[in-house]
Amino acid sequence: MRRRNALGLLGAAAVVGRTARAEDAWPNRPVKIVVPFGPGGSGDIVSRIVAHELEPMAGQPFIIENRPGATAMIGTAVVKNMPADGYAILHGSTSSLAANPSLYKQMTYDPDDFTTVAVDGTIPGFMLVAKDAPYKTIKEFVAWAKARKEPVFSGYGNTSSRVPSALLAEQSGVALEEVAYKDAVPAIQDLIGGRIHVTFPDFVIGESYVRSGQVRALAVTSLQRAPQFPDVEAIAETYPGFEAISFLSFTVRKEVPVEIQRKLNGWVMEILNRPAVQKRLFEIGITPPPEAWDIAKCDAFVKRERVQWARYIKLAKIEMQ
Repeated sequence: MRRRNALGLLGAAAVVGRTARAEDAWPNRPVKIVVPFGPGGSGDIVSRIVAHELEPMAGQPFIIENRPGATAMIGTAVVKNMPADGYAILHGSTSSLAANPSLYKQMTYDPDDFTTVAVDGTIPGFMLVAKDAPYKTIKEFVAWAKARKEPVFSGYGNTSSRVPSALLAEQSGVALEEVAYKDAVPAIQDLIGGRIHVTFPDFVIGESYVRSGQVRALAVTSLQRAPQFPDVEAIAETYPGFEAISFLSFTVRKEVPVEIQRKLNGWVMEILNRPAVQKRLFEIGITPPPEAWDIAKCDAFVKRERVQWARYIKLAKIEMQ
């Protein structure tokens, strides 16, 4: 073999060896988890729970950096523009990875720039009605609404609470007149005050109102009943296939070495299925997927949700901004 070729092969082998050792050693310095929302929300809480558990497994700090703004686009773009070496992780969500492409004409990133290595969990919504409403089931509500001569008002505070209303109207044939609010809380307050008839907040926001008895949870928007509220029916029990949920995820740039992706998937999915962690997640309305969800299943789930939300947003007649 010629000397030049031999040296070239040795050089290539050295590069491969250094890359493999870097991946095996990951992480050998602090890892940043970018949360594209402010402190105190469900995404922030979950990221901190998981980060706390990751640190002793990895032997390195996992630092939460909140970068809110532009419906998660600012923080997501931060991760997109950082090196694809596994030291910058996006705490993704329905907003950043599923809904935004159908809501905004111009974006600072493409969801296909990323791979979701672990889904933290899903968050269903409630269908809330007044605590003294005459209907106790979905079927009774639909019958009441169809017989009513006056408008049935459905309040919403954001896209995720507007979509279930549109889905229910589509599948049941009930005419719901939408009422917009700044967020879910004033919609719930107006429900309590009798100014609207139904609203669809997620579990994180609605749970305290349900448990306090201020409102009645008529149903949930997940395909199955939620483990936190096993006595509350799923809308899908009456209208098969009905589903409107949110999700959270650990997501990285797709160029991050696959061995790092696999390591992160294994760690996060194991953490999420620890009984103590599951208990904390259930308490804030989040249900993690089975530990067996590998990268392929997690990433496919997010891509499926993107397709679903494109349809939901079109159905709800939400115009792109």
